[in-house]
Amino acid sequence: MLIKIDRQEAINKFPILPLRHYDKKNDEEIFNSPKVFANYVLTLPSKSYKGHQKLLGTQIAYLVKNLGYDRLVFLGDIDIPWLKRLDTYESFQEALQYLVDNKIGKRFNGALQVDINELQTFIKYLSWLVRTNGIVQYVHFTDPEQNIVADICQYGNLHISTKNKTADTLFKDIVSKSEFTYLTDTNCTNKFSKTNAIKSRTIVV
Repeated sequence: MLIKIDRQEAINKFPILPLRHYDKKNDEEIFNSPKVFANYVLTLPSKSYKGHQKLLGTQIAYLVKNLGYDRLVFLGDIDIPWLKRLDTYESFQEALQYLVDNKIGKRFNGALQVDINELQTFIKYLSWLVRTNGIVQYVHFTDPEQNIVADICQYGNLHISTKNKTADTLFKDIVSKSEFTYLTDTNCTNKFSKTNAIKSRTIVV
């Protein structure tokens, strides 16, 4: 199930989650990123993006379970509602409707706590929203004890960081038993097409 958490409460409780805001005076975006121990980019042996979405959900759930947790917390890095683009482009309306069906209101900009039993479905829709620009913000997530922080990029790769050496050792052990593989080149590309262009991806205005 999805549990809503007030944005400021989530920021206070989970300071590992990155934040971003626009500085009008200097006309630039300011990023507030946590100090971490190590950074990784993980990918999967998927042949289609549809299959990739399913595998991504099961493998993230595998990581979470073996890390010893039953839920994750997801938060957009900027103060914008999850449903900002509801009723705009057709390509991502099904994914946004999933949030509506889970009682996420049009103004809600807080965090979502996702139970492990719902994680595969949530990741399926979240990864599609990221891929198509169905959401404006970058959505990062962490475990309840903040040992890892991660996000899914538009190419479907998992960008993940560990908080300390203990968490890093456990994380690498679990990854070695999963279907994830490490990307040595952190410049992600679209492996589901001959070009880097993503079908159905819209321009955010």
